Amino acid sequence: MKASMHKTLLRWAPAAGIGLVVGLAVMTALSKSDGGTATLRQTAYISTIGQGGASAIAQIDQGLSATAPLAASPVADPQTEQARFAGVARDLFGRVDDVRAFVLFRAAPTREEANRIAQTVSEGIVRFSAGGKVFYLAPSGVAVPGGNRAGVFPLVGQGGKLPSALSAGEGMQRTLGTAIARNAHTASGFFDWDGNAVSDTAQVRLGDSGERVFWRVMPVQAFDPATGRETLVGAVAALVDAKALLGRIAAAPATLTGPFDRVALPDGIRDTASGEARSIGIPTGEQGFLATVPVVVTASSIPLFTKIAALLAALAAAAAVIFATGREARGRREAENRLRKNRRGFKKRSAELKRSEDRFKRLAESTNVVPWAADLAEQRFTYIGPQIAKITGYPVTSWCAPGFWVQHVHPEDRHKTFVDGFKNLGEGEYAVLEYRIRSADGKIIHVRNMLTMSLRSDGSRISQGYMLDITEMKTAQAKLNDARRQAEEANKTKSEFLANMSHELRTPLNAVIGFAEVMKDELFGPMGERYKDYAESVHSSGKHLLDLINDVLDLSKIEAGKIELIEEETDLGILLSKCRTVLHERASSAGVHIRLEIPAPLPNAIVDSRRIKQVILNLMSNAIKFTMPGGRITLRGELVAPKGLRVTIADTGIGMTRDEMKVAFEQFGQIDNELSRNHSGTGLGLPITRSLVELHGGELEMESRSGVGTSAHVWLPLTRVVTLSAKQGKGEAGAEQGGDVQVKKAVG
Repeated sequence: MKASMHKTLLRWAPAAGIGLVVGLAVMTALSKSDGGTATLRQTAYISTIGQGGASAIAQIDQGLSATAPLAASPVADPQTEQARFAGVARDLFGRVDDVRAFVLFRAAPTREEANRIAQTVSEGIVRFSAGGKVFYLAPSGVAVPGGNRAGVFPLVGQGGKLPSALSAGEGMQRTLGTAIARNAHTASGFFDWDGNAVSDTAQVRLGDSGERVFWRVMPVQAFDPATGRETLVGAVAALVDAKALLGRIAAAPATLTGPFDRVALPDGIRDTASGEARSIGIPTGEQGFLATVPVVVTASSIPLFTKIAALLAALAAAAAVIFATGREARGRREAENRLRKNRRGFKKRSAELKRSEDRFKRLAESTNVVPWAADLAEQRFTYIGPQIAKITGYPVTSWCAPGFWVQHVHPEDRHKTFVDGFKNLGEGEYAVLEYRIRSADGKIIHVRNMLTMSLRSDGSRISQGYMLDITEMKTAQAKLNDARRQAEEANKTKSEFLANMSHELRTPLNAVIGFAEVMKDELFGPMGERYKDYAESVHSSGKHLLDLINDVLDLSKIEAGKIELIEEETDLGILLSKCRTVLHERASSAGVHIRLEIPAPLPNAIVDSRRIKQVILNLMSNAIKFTMPGGRITLRGELVAPKGLRVTIADTGIGMTRDEMKVAFEQFGQIDNELSRNHSGTGLGLPITRSLVELHGGELEMESRSGVGTSAHVWLPLTRVVTLSAKQGKGEAGAEQGGDVQVKKAVG
């Protein structure tokens, strides 16, 4: 029984203590009933101040957000920009009574450019540095509610301009710096105006004399493709009348202090340290203000007996109620705390999501690519980027009107775009459409649409994608095609001219060569030695000129595509032997030894034997020309599987550098050295040789080292190989005179 009484005492003792406290509170409340009622009224009044202040500044921020695209877009026409700015300003002044001025700032790379922009509206510009870069912001437009009248605040500068202390003071610079660092709206400290300058002040009271204002600034940044980062392009700002704003949300006496960081503001109503005033935070984005009003105190007129009776009644009731509901109250408080914590997390995530959406929108609208979304049932854009206005001259609202899109697509492109393109596109499919649209000034613009298709729950189709202006690319492509066609026609004309001229020149030249040969050989009787030398010179020069004409004729035929291969089965071993025999005498005269090597019997091949012989003779002639007396030339033929037949002409001549080889393969290209100056030529031998090899589906490879020698490899594909020669390398080549021949029979 004693234990039970002990538990009872332990259970009721806390309740009795709590009841006593509640009773004292009730007595105090009864003694100050009038004051309590006033306190409740004042609490509601202070809450209204916080809500009213936040709502008023939110309206100002909406006006700034509506003007931000002006600062982000380039200045195409100053008059048009001023008209758009004035329209936005009138809308802001119609909704907000507390703004004394509305200012549009533009970024400039230099102080001189900033001064030029601001010279008509402001006495000063803003200069500050961020991230190691200096920025200049110049006011390019100013609007006040009653019209821009000089001498009326804030247009109290010389000539009715913004004074430098307002437009470029330290407060404005701090405001911009904070806004850029946080990528958010912000407000500067309060200013007071004494008629000459602006000075900072910590707070504003309704009873203060003179002007009390603060800047509300929104920086505008755009994506810079050159750096891959966002860069400052301008700002919009509202000069807010702090006394007017405070007077609209509170009655005297009241004080507005700030700005403070959002985390420093109280969540609700807070009593000051002295207990003589109460304050509430006015959150405005990342910063906010603190509104403070005095506490209202009234005297009590309740009799003492009433107070004691109320105290005893409250004591008994409080003990029973608190004991019975204590656990429930604790659970409710814990739930409220969790709810408050979740609410703060939700607000934070919502703010982060909003900032992310704003950044993505600024990024998408800062490029030349136009994002869009369209309702295909109504054939209109539900959203399209502001870049479309710059491209076409029509505003965004026009493009979002039903039918406007279809009407401004070129009539020849409408069917392939809206019927073949959109109607045949399934859900989730991707397509690229190119068509032409008509701009406001009548010009034709080529666009490329990259889009996807999706379905709504009601079955209607919507599309979204990106649009790109490709007019310049189409124009350049057309010019390139015209230039290519003209070049091809000019080249064809040139080749035909050279072919005709070469043919016309060869006929009389053959007669000259023939008569010179008759005179040289004295077929009709002896001549004097001098005349005989002349005849030999005429004959030699005529042969050289004929060779040049033949080279030009071959080159022109190749370029004109008129050369035809007369293909037949050819014994390559015999062909190489004949080539060596043809040039044997010339090589001997030059003191050069020619060696023919055929390690294994060569197969027959389907080739134009005359053209292949021309290739080998050209390469061997070059080798003789550039090999010093006592040198050696090796002519080698072999089958190299799986690549094909290879004919190699290797010499021990002067060789070439890499740069000289490039010159040698150019048309009319000649290498300038002592040996080349002693031998005339057109510089067409190697280009013609390579072209003839390529006509056979082969390849000409060249290896050379200066001072060592040159090796030329003529490759013929295996598709031209027929069979091994029946002679099986029996040595016919060895029967040729004046040189070494090595022929080995195939094993097996």
